[in-house]
Amino acid sequence: FKKSVEAITPQVLQGTGVEPVLLRIGTIWGPLGLPDSPFFPIPRLISATVRGEAPDLTPPRPPGYADDGGDRCYVKDCGRAIALLMRADTLRHDTYNVSSGRPVANHEFVSAVNAAVPGAEASLPPGRSPGAPVDDPYLDITRLRRDTGFEPAFDVRAGVADYVAWLRENPA
Repeated sequence: FKKSVEAITPQVLQGTGVEPVLLRIGTIWGPLGLPDSPFFPIPRLISATVRGEAPDLTPPRPPGYADDGGDRCYVKDCGRAIALLMRADTLRHDTYNVSSGRPVANHEFVSAVNAAVPGAEASLPPGRSPGAPVDDPYLDITRLRRDTGFEPAFDVRAGVADYVAWLRENPA
């Protein structure tokens, strides 16, 4: 469906004067996101740890193994990237990936959560989930960087610390 939209949108808008900018948005996490994401276990792990609970990572939730990973973009970086695209005077492409541009392993999040929440002992099972790809997926953000100057401002530790602070100020 997404690929179809990318192919059809420029054709439908041809001759209208509207120049579309299509965004391929990665896995976004952080404030106002789903605390029980259907896509990856980290939001549930963080929100449960802040509440002093063990995260429920049973199916149908996605498996949570320490070495699994993927491109995870903190919501504030995502918003800033979109704003940069919308404010750009000139864009060389009509399609942009919006994400962090690198894979992050779940164990990086576990370490950051344990650092941000005193006394926390968050953990995930070691290894990779059965059937996980050998290489973790990520979105190439070269176009976004080149045309807007975007660089993620939040690494895993900074994003987790910011999210933990937000969760404490905004309990569910």
